[in-house]
Amino acid sequence: MFTTKQKIFSIRQTEVHYRQSPPIQYIAAFEAAARHLSFKKAAEELCVTAPAVGQKVRAFESWLETPLFHRNARQLTLTPEGQHFFSVAQDVMRAHIQGYADYLRKFRRTALHLSAPVFVAQEVLMPNYLQFAEYLPGTELRLEARMSLVDFNTDSMDAAIRFGDGNWPGLECRKLCGAMVTPVCSPGYADRHAFTTPKELYRHRIIEAAPYMIGWGQHFWQDEEQQPVESITYDSYIAALKAATEGLGVALAILPTANLWINNGRLIMPFSQQVEIDKGYWLVYPKTDSRKPEQDALYRWLQTIFAGLQ
Repeated sequence: MFTTKQKIFSIRQTEVHYRQSPPIQYIAAFEAAARHLSFKKAAEELCVTAPAVGQKVRAFESWLETPLFHRNARQLTLTPEGQHFFSVAQDVMRAHIQGYADYLRKFRRTALHLSAPVFVAQEVLMPNYLQFAEYLPGTELRLEARMSLVDFNTDSMDAAIRFGDGNWPGLECRKLCGAMVTPVCSPGYADRHAFTTPKELYRHRIIEAAPYMIGWGQHFWQDEEQQPVESITYDSYIAALKAATEGLGVALAILPTANLWINNGRLIMPFSQQVEIDKGYWLVYPKTDSRKPEQDALYRWLQTIFAGLQ
């Protein structure tokens, strides 16, 4: 057990060690420069000038009395010392960003941040946005539509809607609904092109969406090796469906979310066949999240919306 004198000595020793370490204000500039291997790109990310980044890095090198970069004519490269401190700086920045995200989730009580795929956010949630107040009065719902998955360690999101199998380690995954897929096209495309059987869909122009809706034809034609005669690939599901509404080809619709566009006539189903898949829509959030009442209210609101789609 420490005596009082030993405790004071230990605290003072820690303070000395902190003072002897590099100034913390150098870390962000150095980490960005090392990650991009460019002062210019680091400056754009940090919203400062390239000379300002270079000045911070040079001050860091002067403090360490060793170069951290090899400054070649076309590109920066890290020295062995720079490689070491890059790893340290990454750990520092990760801890800082995650700490801030945790702070926002823990102490911000007037808003709930929800991320959702673009199609779900725009077509499913926004028409029902005002009903959220009935489930959680006094809390503002801030909805973010995005194509990428939320990283709860770095993004200041409280929850997200994901499409998948529900297997995301470290997250609480609460199923909203299962999913089925079916080919869809515009009424105009159906008028201009003959549909025979799903097995011959490969004869049509196939519209796909990366990364999840690539090779979807295997659900419908027998020969899995059969390649479509022509295909178009988009970077998002909503872009693929919009292309189908413009008559560009046949897309794969995910039910029940695409029911909205089918019911209002923007898309039609040339076949009645629907294939159940092992994926669905889920509400996810960190298992360590302390805002359980808010998450429960959010889940009830979303359950009601998705149940209405079916």
